[in-house]
Amino acid sequence: ARILAAPLGAGLLALLGHLPLGVQVLRRRIVFIDLAIAQFAAFGVLIVGDDADRATALAAGMGFALAAALLAAWLESRWPRQREALVGLLYVGGSAAAMLWASRDPHDGQALARILAGDILWAGWQDLAPLALATAPIAALAWRRPRLLDDSRVFYPCFAVLVSLSVPLLGLYLVFATLIVPAL
Repeated sequence: ARILAAPLGAGLLALLGHLPLGVQVLRRRIVFIDLAIAQFAAFGVLIVGDDADRATALAAGMGFALAAALLAAWLESRWPRQREALVGLLYVGGSAAAMLWASRDPHDGQALARILAGDILWAGWQDLAPLALATAPIAALAWRRPRLLDDSRVFYPCFAVLVSLSVPLLGLYLVFATLIVPAL
């Protein structure tokens, strides 16, 4: 039971932050936004490489995720009726960029697979710290003043931060599930 305490904590922490964001994702009809943002976060981590320390890798992933989120917000404001298709194109672009980068070195391909698969079962308490620090204010905002998330200038950066910190722990598919399934 003790061995699974940190992975369980990671899952509960993700749910706390992801549920209100998932509700917003469904309301906006941009279901695949997490896949797009996660691909850019993975791309950022790949660019800094395996030699980078954890803080640098997280910062690079978050920076790329924020850039993708800002682009998604701009696309949504410019072409609201096509937003889901544009989010799909953003996902394909991020995925293609990450795969092209990874194709130059076999170790990068393994690193990309590791980033997207996550390591929740091997998460330790120290791995949860960045996610906990980001989740606390975002969850407090989302649960106390949920209407603030209606503003794209608030929603997209919050979304990018939580997704970029969640993917290394949970993996892409579990992040998708924690965003969409509880919100359904």
